[in-house]
Amino acid sequence: MPSRRRLRVKLILPALTEATSPYRRPIKYSLFPPLGLATLAAYLRPDDEAVLIDEHVAPLDTGDRPDLVAIQVYITSARRAYALADQYRAKGVFVALGGLHVTALPDEAAQHADAVFLGPGEQTFPRFLDDFRAGQPLRRYASTSGRTLERLPPIRRDLIRRRSYLVPNSIVVTRGCPQHCDFCYKDAFFEGGRSFYTQRVDEALAEIDRLPGRHLYFLDDHLFGDPRFAAALFNGMRGMGRLFQGAATVDSILRGDVLERAATAGLRSLFVGFETLTPGNLAQSNKRQNLGRDYAAVAKRLRPRYHDQRQLRLRHGRR
Repeated sequence: MPSRRRLRVKLILPALTEATSPYRRPIKYSLFPPLGLATLAAYLRPDDEAVLIDEHVAPLDTGDRPDLVAIQVYITSARRAYALADQYRAKGVFVALGGLHVTALPDEAAQHADAVFLGPGEQTFPRFLDDFRAGQPLRRYASTSGRTLERLPPIRRDLIRRRSYLVPNSIVVTRGCPQHCDFCYKDAFFEGGRSFYTQRVDEALAEIDRLPGRHLYFLDDHLFGDPRFAAALFNGMRGMGRLFQGAATVDSILRGDVLERAATAGLRSLFVGFETLTPGNLAQSNKRQNLGRDYAAVAKRLRPRYHDQRQLRLRHGRR
């Protein structure tokens, strides 16, 4: 039986190395809040004490001694993350490390942690919390079977300093992507289980409804990745008065009427990956969803006459 002991938990997003450069653009590193950590914090009990620190927007005080420190690690924040982990562990604090870099190099990360997490954390982190309260945490938690976004607790947005971010109303309603481009992180991060799955539509709409203001930014790798889910989501968003941005692929723009449904629901900007005009390069990088596609037709479809003569802006990038 897990202990009912109240936990003091600190969740940290260390600053990327490039964010500490004197030539950095501060606005670039304060676009979106750390939703991953805020999602994990939702699995804490109501009486637990939680603090979330993003070093890109706030100073980090390491003079405390919480029961648990959870750190999200990217490749260019790894040195900083390991230094923080070592500092807290030297004081007897239990340190958990997760994220893209930890999933890629778990043995390296394990040298600086009491527990490491591989892959997405929706299933592993609540299991770890039960183990931790019981005094029997494992050294490694790997996400494999049973991945789902159903019945997730509401993201702990109360831990986020909204005024510190340019786009505080960011949201993710899916995980992963149905494509398998060689240059993408996705297949390695989601190895061992489903690599693309969605929330229930009603739960996604409830999360949207909880967000204040009018503007949203969907951070999903491929918002149109499941056409049925996307169509139902956008149908549900009609009448909510939202304006939003997202990302999709070339083939999804040319297929069906999801784009029109999105525009009617408030889509105003779409991030689309062209990558290259050379078929051989597309095949080499396994971006086969772009092969044989008419890029001119994509651009034309993104410039029709929508309500109030608004136009979608096409941005080149990797999606």
